[in-house]
Amino acid sequence: MDNKKTIVIFSCFYEPYMSGAELAVKNIAERLAGRYNFIIITSKLEIGNWKLEIKKCLKGEYTIRRIGFGFKWDKYIYPILAPLAAINYKPEIVHAMMESYAGIALWLYKVFGGKAKTILTLQSGDLDLPEKQAKINRFIWKKIHTSPDKVIAISSALAARARGLGAGDVSIIPNGVDFDEINRAPAAEAIPRRIISVARLSAEKGLDYLISAFRDVKNEFPEAQLALVGEGAERERLEKSAADSGFYGAISFLGRRPHQEALAEIKKSEVFVLPSLGEGMGIVLAEAQALGVPVIATRVGGIPDVVEDGVSGLLIRPKDAVAIAAAIIKIFRHPELKNQLSANARQSVKKFDWDEIAKRYDAIYQILNSKF
Repeated sequence: MDNKKTIVIFSCFYEPYMSGAELAVKNIAERLAGRYNFIIITSKLEIGNWKLEIKKCLKGEYTIRRIGFGFKWDKYIYPILAPLAAINYKPEIVHAMMESYAGIALWLYKVFGGKAKTILTLQSGDLDLPEKQAKINRFIWKKIHTSPDKVIAISSALAARARGLGAGDVSIIPNGVDFDEINRAPAAEAIPRRIISVARLSAEKGLDYLISAFRDVKNEFPEAQLALVGEGAERERLEKSAADSGFYGAISFLGRRPHQEALAEIKKSEVFVLPSLGEGMGIVLAEAQALGVPVIATRVGGIPDVVEDGVSGLLIRPKDAVAIAAAIIKIFRHPELKNQLSANARQSVKKFDWDEIAKRYDAIYQILNSKF
């Protein structure tokens, strides 16, 4: 008889909508499936998505339960439907991954009478941007952070936010890198002067500034190329910005790619740039580092937890196209710097191994189970 404890994970988005938070859910479930009965409750979002899936993995299996009606607005009803679904499973732990829709669902789980111990993993640094904070209800924002029994932050910046809002039990556990997947990335020679960014095409990712910076890089290195991997509401506007720059033919919009394909695109680039205005951690930076590609990123949110300026990458001010261009040109001009940054990063990135990070989550699950 299966006597494994049941853990429900709230993740408003899941496959095929995979970013850092969703990859965290996948890696935790796959590595700990032999120890716990995981049920991932996510939004249906598309008509063709199955409502219930059993996913096999090396350690066992886990369940994906999709709720909603198969439309984009499913995310808005997710905070109501998810806790109601979770109560029916009678879990020992409910774990929300992300402080937006899933975080509200976790708070409402308790409001609706849920008895399980609760964990919230904070993932999103862009929610701290002033324009987003202006739209957030302060009462709900505080409840999201203070109602869970345990709060985990993926960076020191998010931990500071949680403590500032009154959260009591806060730990820092970063997102991780799947080094087996990194090692499976297809062999590829870096294309000289190719710049890449893998990010959601949204305003908070600061890609406008990268496109503006590309003009200066292109003037210095005419053969330079810029590849943008990702999809989002800003795509049309960013494509127009690229066309207006006069270098549209050298700027490629590659759209959303499966994770392995995105890794392959990073691997064949000479430099990775993440010009975010706000970032919880930026695990894609660690992935680029693990692939041996030097990184340039803004000094915001949890990024300094991943990138040590001048040692494992270059950090710059946000909203500064001139600084982005200068950093790219510096790496292009100085191959010895590029090689040193890559070598240092390959060592420092080892601390983000998902195998070890999953063990830290397991320890927290065991502590909470002992209190059940």
